[in-house]
Amino acid sequence: LWRRELPATRSTDMASGFSDNTAASPVTDGQSVCFVNVGGSVQTYDLEGQLIWKQEWVPFGRHHARQQEPLLHDGKVIFLKTIAENLPVSATTKAGAKPFGRGEEYWTRLHAFDLDTGKRAWVAESATSVHSASLLNRTVDGTPAILTGRGGGHQPPEEPYGLSLINADTGKVIWDLPISGYAAHQNAVWRGDRGAAFVGMQHHMIDTQSGTLQPAVSLSENVSLRQHKNGRYVSTPNASLPSRKKKPITYHTNCFVGDFHYFRTHNDFFLGRVNVTTGKVEYLQVPAQVVRSSDTETLAWDRTLPNDVRNNDGFLVYQDKRATLSGWGHVSAASPIVVGDYLYMPTMVGVVYVIRWNAPQLDESALVSISDLGPAGKTWTLSSLAYSDGNLYARTLKELICIGE
Repeated sequence: LWRRELPATRSTDMASGFSDNTAASPVTDGQSVCFVNVGGSVQTYDLEGQLIWKQEWVPFGRHHARQQEPLLHDGKVIFLKTIAENLPVSATTKAGAKPFGRGEEYWTRLHAFDLDTGKRAWVAESATSVHSASLLNRTVDGTPAILTGRGGGHQPPEEPYGLSLINADTGKVIWDLPISGYAAHQNAVWRGDRGAAFVGMQHHMIDTQSGTLQPAVSLSENVSLRQHKNGRYVSTPNASLPSRKKKPITYHTNCFVGDFHYFRTHNDFFLGRVNVTTGKVEYLQVPAQVVRSSDTETLAWDRTLPNDVRNNDGFLVYQDKRATLSGWGHVSAASPIVVGDYLYMPTMVGVVYVIRWNAPQLDESALVSISDLGPAGKTWTLSSLAYSDGNLYARTLKELICIGE
């Protein structure tokens, strides 16, 4: 229909494994469409491709992992940007940002802009680290609010580390919750009177009415394991989770649905879930990849094929070699989505696990399918799936995909 350039002040390599300037999805209200380049620009167009308004800024700090999706609320688009004006482009690098220090004037915060005019409506009172994926929902009394986080790798400057609930109409803080050791590279999941968070190798529920942390549940001890051994699944109750690194999840793979908080582990290819009512923690080992040909199907349980990380023109589009790996662990992964009874969990190599999220046990019967978005070793994505009118939509480096019934 039409195509427009969306430049930015900060350049990044593509397909780094920790998102790039294309990380944010466009949003539309049906009358206009807003595109955010996390490298420092936002542009809103009408449906004929005519520019309505734009804003530009200079991101602060070296981080590639800028996971905040733009949010639509009450005629406003809400996204994450720096407050500081007139920063030099050098401030987008680690060395260039260091002389400025960690002062509040360089923190990133959620901003709301009128979708029709581009006029700024509010700036959030509490800050947000670039790793955080803040989520919009409603409190028990119906107040629209956004749960947002601070903390994570490379010591982001925003403090105190922890969570805040922000009024989505005004940007005013409802409560701040400092959490020692909180890492914001997770989805800030919540609804009504409760939220959920990972802190180290523990899982906490959050009372979102009072902004208080509830007692922890261990993610590594006294858990239920369903492992694949010698060609079959075996169960181990009250087990210890094998973990080489004390990190709970592959970043941003958590999803709160019903009574369950789902995620992918940081190590060893397990799907996990916490029953937020009972505190039961379950893990199901899954194949890291399915290698398919016209007449064979091979399950790879402990590694994936090296990825070519090429676009549809055949060009290599990565610099960081970690982009060729499995997409588990230290990676800004695509987030899962839920459609009806099914949770769809994509990985960087194009595998999509389809799970019956309300299954009574997290075992192989809950795993509906291990699908793919293209050939093994030649498919790469950090994009979540989307759903509309009975169809699923996906994006890889090579293709846009529509999956019908």
